[in-house]
Formats: sequence, C-alpha cells, structure tokens
Amino acid sequence: MIKQLLAKAGAGKIQVGIEVQSEGLAVVVCRDLLPQTESSDAVGGARFSPQISSTSVLLDASSNADRSAALATWVEKSGLQNAPCTVVLSNADYQLLLVEAPDVPEAEMRDAIRWRIKDLISIPVEKAAVDVFLLPADGARGGKTMAYVVVTELSRVSQLVAILKSSGLKLESIDIGELALRNLAYLFEPVGGESRGVAIVRLQEGRGVVSLFRNGNMYLSRQFQIQYGGGLLDDIPIDTFNLEVQRSLDYFERQMGQIPPSALFVCGENISEDKIPIDIVRGINVPVKYFDVAKLVSSDEGLESNMLHSCIAALGGSLREQVAADYEKSGGIKQ
Repeated sequence: MIKQLLAKAGAGKIQVGIEVQSEGLAVVVCRDLLPQTESSDAVGGARFSPQISSTSVLLDASSNADRSAALATWVEKSGLQNAPCTVVLSNADYQLLLVEAPDVPEAEMRDAIRWRIKDLISIPVEKAAVDVFLLPADGARGGKTMAYVVVTELSRVSQLVAILKSSGLKLESIDIGELALRNLAYLFEPVGGESRGVAIVRLQEGRGVVSLFRNGNMYLSRQFQIQYGGGLLDDIPIDTFNLEVQRSLDYFERQMGQIPPSALFVCGENISEDKIPIDIVRGINVPVKYFDVAKLVSSDEGLESNMLHSCIAALGGSLREQVAADYEKSGGIKQ
C-alpha cells in the first residue's frame, strides 16, 4: 500500500519521522503538508494538514540491535529506501538547559557554551554533543540573551546514526521532542498578524512536558512528574496537572512578559477527549482543548487516535523541513 502511495504522491515529498521510545520506535511517513481549506474540519483552526501515509510503533525493539533490525525490516517492506528522515531523541537521551548566552559571535556560541555548562551536566563535557538555539529576544528580561542548550552523549548520537545508516533511510537531522512539537504548534499560527501562540502538554506514563510556542519559536518547556499511568483507563491526576501547567503559564506571562496563549492542547499516551474533565478546563486560565490529531491529519488509510498520540513526536519530526521552509518563506527567524 505504501509503495502505491509513494508512486501516487511522488517520492520527493516523502518525509519520515522517528521517535526513539523506551520499548521501540514510533514511525510516521508524511507525504505532504497542505493548506487547509476554509470548509475543512481542521482541529482548533489549524491552517495546514499533514498528509500521512503510515504510522506505527515498532515494538520489541528495546535494544539497539533490535531497533536496527526492526527498522531495516520496516523500511524494506515499506519501500522507503533513501527516504529523508528526522530522528527525535527520547527524553531520557538528553538534557535541556536554559542559560544566559555568552556575548560572542554566533559562530562561536556552541564552543563558548560548552564550557559554561560543564558543571551543570551529568556527563563529561568532552563526551557530550551540544547544540544551542536562542530564546526569542522578547522572551528574556533585563536585556539578557538567553539560550536553550541540548546536551546528549556523543556515543548515543553515533549509535543512532549507525541504526539509521543500516536501515536504508537518509538521516537529515536529529531533533528533540520539544522542537518536534514546535512543528505541530506552527500549524496553528495565523497567517500574518500577531500570534498569541499555543501551549502543548504531552503526557506519558509518570511524566509530562508543557511547552509554549509562538511565531515558530519555543519560549518555554518544563518537564514534570505526574502519577498518570498511560493506560486506556487511567485518568489524568487533576490537581497535579493543573498545578504544574498553571505554574508554567504564569511564568510565561509574568517572568517572560508574554500574553497568555490562545489555547492549550493536551496530547499523549492514550489521551482521549473524555480524559479531560471539566475541573481541568475550569482550572486553567486559557482554553484547554483535546489535541484531536486524527482531525488534524489526513490519510487514505484509517488511522487510530491512540496510535497517532503515541507517534505525535515522530509526526512533528516528519514536518521539520516543510515547516522550516514555510517559516522561511514568511520571513520569520527560526530556532
């Protein structure tokens, strides 16, 4: 089926997104990113719709050897050899730090920051891969330039590169979950005019991440612990959810000087609309919405909501190049 879709859609537009998860790999094949029509039933006012060919979670692939074999088999069966791919790291694979950026030229920023963070990270700096993206100027106070720093082990990056190389996919970038969700948030940015931005909360077993985005940039991201089981019948702990999310929204508004976002979307492991009770809707000071991914994307195949939520970071990763191209066309400055 996927080979037929490739021939129909044109292989040049295919983008594969992969998220490394504890039990395997979440994979998404995106054919295109099309503008929504006014009559479309887009979720929450999204202006683009990802055209999805396939989503899947390759389970029983918890070791690197298992992942390599499972991915190579999936690529072969799907006819995706040489398809461009973005890999999204699992949260356990990296640290995300917010630090004051050193006053150096951009070309020297990464090296300068390596030594600034050497006492803040859990691995020796000489064994770390470091990347940097700046916080937008209007998100910092006191005239300081702030930067997010992503730190992961060099050996981990080498392992992932080897897995992708043996799979037959063409690795174009390695990303983090927060920036993969940023690509999804961008779909809700208005055309022209001032954006209020959106917040996205992703819940997985035992933890959550709340991130705030505006104009294609990430302003804030906080991880928190929560006793959410991640199962079909597990409820969201209301008090913890409201406390952690509202705390982040307050920081975004008061410390970063931003207006409240237009909406807060909730997604994650086995998250469904009926898991968002009225006490959460009333307990947060911005409109809280279920992230109905099934309505956001379109596909010739039936896609299950639970699977789409499990693959949501992989979906965001698959949109990286197309979102970047659209943002550049609009004249924005992308992180």
